[in-house]
Amino acid sequence: MKYLLILFVVAFNTSCVTAKEEPMHIFLLIGQSNMAGRAKLEAGDDKIIENCMLWNGESWEAAKAPLNRYSKFKKSPPKFIQGVSPGVEFVKGYMKANPGVKVGIISGARGGSKIEEWHPTFDKWTLYKEAVKQTHAALAAGGELKGILWHQGESNSKVADEYPAKLKAHIESLRKEFGKPKLAFVFGQIGQWRDDYKPFNEMIVQQTKLIPNTSCVTTEGLSSFDPYHFDRKSQLELGRRYAAEMLKLF
Repeated sequence: MKYLLILFVVAFNTSCVTAKEEPMHIFLLIGQSNMAGRAKLEAGDDKIIENCMLWNGESWEAAKAPLNRYSKFKKSPPKFIQGVSPGVEFVKGYMKANPGVKVGIISGARGGSKIEEWHPTFDKWTLYKEAVKQTHAALAAGGELKGILWHQGESNSKVADEYPAKLKAHIESLRKEFGKPKLAFVFGQIGQWRDDYKPFNEMIVQQTKLIPNTSCVTTEGLSSFDPYHFDRKSQLELGRRYAAEMLKLF
């Protein structure tokens, strides 16, 4: 009887062992207004995203649009709304390819910001320092940094020839901050509805050949609701494209 009891306990304990849950996949979303999202939310756009968490500056909470709501440097309404960004559809696309994975989003975009303002030593907005600070805090609360989404360039479109060196330095600096020299980094073209954006768009797609483990999202066929910002439909598609390019890097 004693031996039977021991066998039962061993069998019971073995059956209770479950697979270790995979760490939350964390992504940092930074850039200027099209990453923040300026297209107005429609009914239902602000529903909680299943299996996704948003960093609020202190802890993780259930994620819903607008994802840039906790950016320390976001521009204030009513002139500057926090609306539809690429983030929601990026999450959905990523989770479709990784069923069961929990995703964490840190969003710290600033409308109108130039890439120079994202330099570690730029002091007016401290965009870079805050993004790094919040990411480290979020990682300490649980999860693994999988990649960075960067959508910026409208404010640098007139000096496209100066951008490659600054982008490379930006990516290298962020990778060093997080101790991941091959951290996946996806950037995107800006709108193609303006002729003066063409030099920038032609330049940015070439940077994947010069910077390892990066990918570029095309904005071909996307539309705007004003001279600078993607409309809601295009933001949703932009998010899907970001997911597809990020997945290629994995």
